[in-house]
Amino acid sequence: MTVAAERSKDTRVVARVDQETQQFIAQAAELAGMSVSQFLVDAARSRAEEVVDRATRIQVSAETGNRMLDILDRKPGKPSSKLLRNATSYKEAVNDTETGGHPEEA
Repeated sequence: MTVAAERSKDTRVVARVDQETQQFIAQAAELAGMSVSQFLVDAARSRAEEVVDRATRIQVSAETGNRMLDILDRKPGKPSSKLLRNATSYKEAVNDTETGGHPEEA
């Protein structure tokens, strides 16, 4: 694919701001040695990465993390009868859903 074809796939982001905000952003962009567009995209991208990271990362204390690792390292024990009953009930419910409630079709 040519560079021109790749550029044609770029999309435009438009934001309306008051003149004071526009001048402030333009000053910051100039001080950073960037165009206003480059500055805005860079700032928006950085902020987007922070938001997505915060929303998708699970943070736990070192103590909790170590407890989780200890649990994962344990040899699995025999499942309780309650767990087995729940698993069986779940499996039956899923099978009923897949067959439209008609077990004879399974």
